[in-house]
Amino acid sequence: MEYQYTPPPLPSLARLRSLYRDAPGDSVLRKLEFEALATKRLAGRILDIGGGRKAHYLRRLPAGLDLESVNIDPKIEPTYLIRPGDPLPVQDQSFDGAVSFNTLEHVYDARLLLDEIHRVLKPGATAHISVPFIFRIHAHPDDYFRGTPSWWAETLRRVGFARTEITPLIWGRYTTARMICGHHGLLPAGWEVFIALMKDLAYAATSFHGKRTYDGSRGERICAVSPAWFISATKRAQ
Repeated sequence: MEYQYTPPPLPSLARLRSLYRDAPGDSVLRKLEFEALATKRLAGRILDIGGGRKAHYLRRLPAGLDLESVNIDPKIEPTYLIRPGDPLPVQDQSFDGAVSFNTLEHVYDARLLLDEIHRVLKPGATAHISVPFIFRIHAHPDDYFRGTPSWWAETLRRVGFARTEITPLIWGRYTTARMICGHHGLLPAGWEVFIALMKDLAYAATSFHGKRTYDGSRGERICAVSPAWFISATKRAQ
């Protein structure tokens, strides 16, 4: 399997304006997820694992998709309602792509679900997955694990994917700490978030002068405490 680790972009004022313009009201992690997704190609028949008609992020997906969804929660109104551990009720090689946002950590045996995602994708199709890493436990209905990039790369190789790209979803250390600790100060939560974002922007400008990504040993240390990963896994073309 071909594996690529892609360092994330550094904070910048242009990115900050874009994040707040394109995803107002969303959490920083959601903003970063959909910023990453916007760089990927999505078209045709797409399966949303963990989504449904009432998923709040549908407005962030590209227009014109033939979108179907699968979920264990009837309140989200998925196309296919399943029980935990059930196989996906769709035919082999029937989707042009798949997305899954903050879902696989809630699956006890993620390997089985990855096998199913691989099965339903057409040859050459890609699944785009975001999963938390340094992030609080959030049961819905439960929360089972956090995987390192090595775990994801090796598991996706064993499933049979031909290519995997993993990018940390991180703005910077101060913002990550704010996500972990939550709101605890005297200022309103929104101001605490904005201050953390600005502190990371200032640190990046002074410590990574002339660079565009969190690369090098310092960047690796920062990304080692990433709140989440964005994973693109491509099935072998026939």
